[in-house]
Amino acid sequence: MWETLSPPWRACLEEAWQAYCGGTIPIGAVVADGKGTILSRGRNRIFDAGAPAGQVCQTELAHAELNALLSLGVDEGNRRSWILYTTTEPCPLCLGAFYMSGIRTLHYASRDPWAGSVNLLGATPYLGRKPIKIVGPDSTGLEMIIIALFVEWELYTWRERPSIVREKMREIVSPGVILGEQLYKSGLLRQMRTDKLPASEVISRLGEML
Repeated sequence: MWETLSPPWRACLEEAWQAYCGGTIPIGAVVADGKGTILSRGRNRIFDAGAPAGQVCQTELAHAELNALLSLGVDEGNRRSWILYTTTEPCPLCLGAFYMSGIRTLHYASRDPWAGSVNLLGATPYLGRKPIKIVGPDSTGLEMIIIALFVEWELYTWRERPSIVREKMREIVSPGVILGEQLYKSGLLRQMRTDKLPASEVISRLGEML
């Protein structure tokens, strides 16, 4: 699966895996230009003790998309031609940050039936004034892997407590949730973290399990 991914998606997954390895929510995002050149990277850092200059950590606001956007210079380039890529459908915070950033195109690889908020576009006069392009999941396999990463992280982090987020995910991508549960029981992801495997190998191995 890794070989079929474009550079922006590979970078997003690298960030998501680094977030997982750092003990925080496995979501990654990047901003790229129209040619696919990576301009900035960000990952979830809610439970991280540190962050690069200009990014945020140890706060509920430390989301992947926000950190990727915060890494951009104020007057840098033609933002209207850039693309924000993210592993997971943006929440209200990140959708608002994307909308106000000047970037006009958003790609996300996995739906979020709990906090995903692309439906807010057009909900107010302000949110309906820009010609925004949204591209949702176009790879069922990749979406399953991203959901499985989250489910395994959540089960391990919160010690299997019931989760409405997980149940909402089960309604739309049940195989991804099942894979995440299997990964949790087997300890495979945690072993890959201990072995310091790169994202490319992790994603490829998970793809073989689909």
